[in-house]
Amino acid sequence: MSGFTKHRYTKELESIKKNLSNYVNKISLVLPKEYDLDTIVTLIKRYYPFEWQILNEKYNYYCAKDRKLKVLGKKVRFAMMEPKLIVESLNITRKLLSKEYIVSYKNSFNHEMQVSAEDGLKKEREPKIKKRQEKITKAKIKAQEVEPLFLDELMGLYDRKSTSQKDRIYILKELQKYYCSKVIVFFKKKVETEYNRQLREMAFYHLQELGHLAELRKQKYMRIPSKNKKRRKFLKDVYANERFNINEIPEELEYRIQNSKEQRIKTYDYFISHSSVDFNEIQHLIGELNRGKRNVYCDWINDNDYLKRNLVGLATRTVIEKRIEQSKAIIFVISEHSMQSKWVKYELNYAHELNKPIYAIRKEDILNGCYSINKFNDLWFLDKNYKNIMLFESNQK
Repeated sequence: MSGFTKHRYTKELESIKKNLSNYVNKISLVLPKEYDLDTIVTLIKRYYPFEWQILNEKYNYYCAKDRKLKVLGKKVRFAMMEPKLIVESLNITRKLLSKEYIVSYKNSFNHEMQVSAEDGLKKEREPKIKKRQEKITKAKIKAQEVEPLFLDELMGLYDRKSTSQKDRIYILKELQKYYCSKVIVFFKKKVETEYNRQLREMAFYHLQELGHLAELRKQKYMRIPSKNKKRRKFLKDVYANERFNINEIPEELEYRIQNSKEQRIKTYDYFISHSSVDFNEIQHLIGELNRGKRNVYCDWINDNDYLKRNLVGLATRTVIEKRIEQSKAIIFVISEHSMQSKWVKYELNYAHELNKPIYAIRKEDILNGCYSINKFNDLWFLDKNYKNIMLFESNQK
């Protein structure tokens, strides 16, 4: 396996140098009159930002590999140069930084031609950068940028030998709902070491969607993670090929909440009671709360894969009740729509019955950033018969 890894690194380094040479070649046309290595690197970062990010992730990956080898008392295998030094080592870079070329370029520099070339490069690269950024932003909307308290326990549950392939599918789906360095590192590890094809592919496509380094290794190059002969046979002949597709309906989540640990260990700082019509404001609020290291429950983020609006029913209500129980407090986002929402009225009544603290924020105050989270003392929503509220007449919350 070490021979394969070293061979893969050598081929990858060749590919890195080839791609960087292409980037530098295009950037050479837009260099200012006076430039140096830092100028070249800055322009690569500007016009190839995601490629540069992946390169840095590869550098950190191989550095970590070498550090591990050192700890084990083994010889360093990769010794990869920093990305900036790789750029400097390229033939085209050495040419651009030679004294002769710099003098010649400065003497023949034409500002209009440089501006025209820069406009052309912008026209070529900016739409691609924008498209990729929009894709990553869309992927991040599905996740909270926070590290919940139960994260380590969730990852530990995945790594137990007794955890089935089926249960690991559910755990990965839950981990996908959080975007933080710990989760990214976990997924990278699974792309490299997970022996089950489906799980490895899930980790790979999730990382790829978020714009992170991800390389999907073929099954024949995967190390079987056991020395026990009987278990190795099971892993190779059975586990590697196991597949399970989640039945993404409210009833499935209801069952998991009642019967599986990955759902029972969850806790939230706040349950957001709101109208989905106020989507933009809610998204902004969640971002603000995440930056304050608060883990928030919002149905179309945390349970978006199960709670589809065309499938609203009794199971949906059970799930919402459980999420309120798992939350320390409720934030009611006051708006014209939420005041008319039957679901919001039900949620507030259920929370009040459980003696959960209820706070309120006005929708119009969220985007201008002048809101404060205040205790909600207006009990207009109280209804002794709230359990009889007809929640399923409309699919709109």
